[in-house]
Amino acid sequence: FEAGVTAVAYHPSLEHIFAVGSYDEKIRIWDMRRVGPGVEPLAEVNVGGGVWRIKWHPTIKERILVGAMHGGCRVVMVPGLNLEEDDGTQSISIEITKDFTGHKSMAYGADWLHGHNHIEAAASCSFYDRQAFIWDTT
Repeated sequence: FEAGVTAVAYHPSLEHIFAVGSYDEKIRIWDMRRVGPGVEPLAEVNVGGGVWRIKWHPTIKERILVGAMHGGCRVVMVPGLNLEEDDGTQSISIEITKDFTGHKSMAYGADWLHGHNHIEAAASCSFYDRQAFIWDTT
């Protein structure tokens, strides 16, 4: 890590996968079966701001919501997460699929809104501008 670690979130259904965020503006995906000195993350992406919140989607296992402080919020996709037959050499891709920059200040909080009628949205908030937003994540 190039700066302080600020967030860790374990995957809700893949017990060996977790995401780590840092002030260095990166999300890194790790596999608990492959950690130790010199081991690289499975994937990483720069989200454009210090990572304050990481939230895995409750039903779409490849999706992460990120509160990225001055960078706003991001939806990140991590295809290929089903690493059940991992031989220790596999890496996965990671990409930002949506961003929300409506906050005038730093985005600290973020969570998924989902429910009946297949609504797909997120709520995010910031401290300094005292605002909360609901926005489409598709």
